[in-house]
Amino acid sequence: MPELPNVLLFLTDDHGAWATGCYGNAEVRSPRIDGLAEDGVRFDRAFTPSPVCSPARASLLTGRTPSQVGIHDWLQEAEPEIADRDWLDGEATLPELLSEAGYHCALAGKWHLGRSHEVPRGFDRCFGLPGGQGTHDGEYTYHLDGDPVTLTGNKTRIITDHALRFLDEAPADRPFFLTVGYIATHSPWAGQDPELVALYDDATWADVWRPGRHPWAKDEGFASGEASAAERTEAADRERWANYYAAVTDIDRGVGRVVDRLAALGRLDDTLVIYTSDHGLTLGQHGFWGKGNSTRPLSMYDTSLRVPLLVRPPHAPEGRRVDACVDHYDTFATICDYAGIVPDPGRACPGRTFRPAIEGRADEAWDDTRYGEYGDLRMIRTPRWKLVCRYGHGPDELFDLVADPREEHDVIGRAGNAAVVADLRRRLDAFYAVHRRPEADGLRVASLPRHNGAEAWRDGIRETRFPQAAQPLG
Repeated sequence: MPELPNVLLFLTDDHGAWATGCYGNAEVRSPRIDGLAEDGVRFDRAFTPSPVCSPARASLLTGRTPSQVGIHDWLQEAEPEIADRDWLDGEATLPELLSEAGYHCALAGKWHLGRSHEVPRGFDRCFGLPGGQGTHDGEYTYHLDGDPVTLTGNKTRIITDHALRFLDEAPADRPFFLTVGYIATHSPWAGQDPELVALYDDATWADVWRPGRHPWAKDEGFASGEASAAERTEAADRERWANYYAAVTDIDRGVGRVVDRLAALGRLDDTLVIYTSDHGLTLGQHGFWGKGNSTRPLSMYDTSLRVPLLVRPPHAPEGRRVDACVDHYDTFATICDYAGIVPDPGRACPGRTFRPAIEGRADEAWDDTRYGEYGDLRMIRTPRWKLVCRYGHGPDELFDLVADPREEHDVIGRAGNAAVVADLRRRLDAFYAVHRRPEADGLRVASLPRHNGAEAWRDGIRETRFPQAAQPLG
């Protein structure tokens, strides 16, 4: 048994907490993911710091905010000037820290932080997706330890196959860190295994509440080139929902295969297993499809921010639920805690370890306030209130999360709320006064013509070294 626990991190793309059985979805089939909750710990209020891929992943892998790292939108790795750059250069990442602590580190699946055609710093092995991630089934040229390899088939199963290979080949005398980056829940919501799609022929989709179209809904580039809102029909939407649920089920089976192999190797009870997602997803809730970049102005709804977070620690307890609000910064801190790593205090990482919660110990000092950002959009969330600040590029919003958990009514102008807004704004500014670097601060983009046209926004941001995009693909 290794002195330090192995770490198995499932980091799925676009899997909202609401689309998981153990979080209350009555129709999606996710028994193996749910099993992690039954054998371990389910965090009921887990969040991402950013509702889009690359900044969310950077936050989990560095423990630092987008305004510290300098990644403020998804990285368009189909463009060489973006693909060829290491966007985490200068940051201490989890694989680097764990490698220095003696871990054998491997990645199977999505990276999306630049140089995805190479083995990222800190990893010993990598099976990755260079450039655009493509469709969910078909021919694709991956890379294995930096060399191109063309394979045909279902990406979820191919990624799982290589995760199993890395487990089989991991040194027995060292702890391992394995990240499995599934992408099936990302758009396009089409092309999944027909047998899995057919499982949802009789679904009612009761867990996808659907109001009228949101006034900020962005149709351009909808679902990676799928039909615009005007062209969508109920039947077409049902097909997309079925493909999304089928993707969850396919990922669930992959999780089961990996956990079963870990058990067969006799290493499961020496392993910290974590299942989470980079951010959530909206599939009609709020009246739009996508996440934070599927509206103009950008948005910070909980459907895009809430992620599944299931933790099976070594020698797991029987299902425990944790109500504390946590996020990717805390997941970074927790992995470091289990690995005996003390992050550099000079780097101002905002997260705290939630290991006490995993082990059933109280943490009286825990603060349930969460913070988020997306470019020059910032958010502060308490158990009662959410304040969204757009810094002059759109209306600010205030939601009463107790009275209005679906965030349907902006109450920022309601009598009596001015003091609430002022206090939240003060706390939001105080947080980012500490957790930012001037040269990486998202508010640097505030003066650009962002909401007057996607292409103007894209071109202007690129000039400031913040790679943005016109389509909601992150």
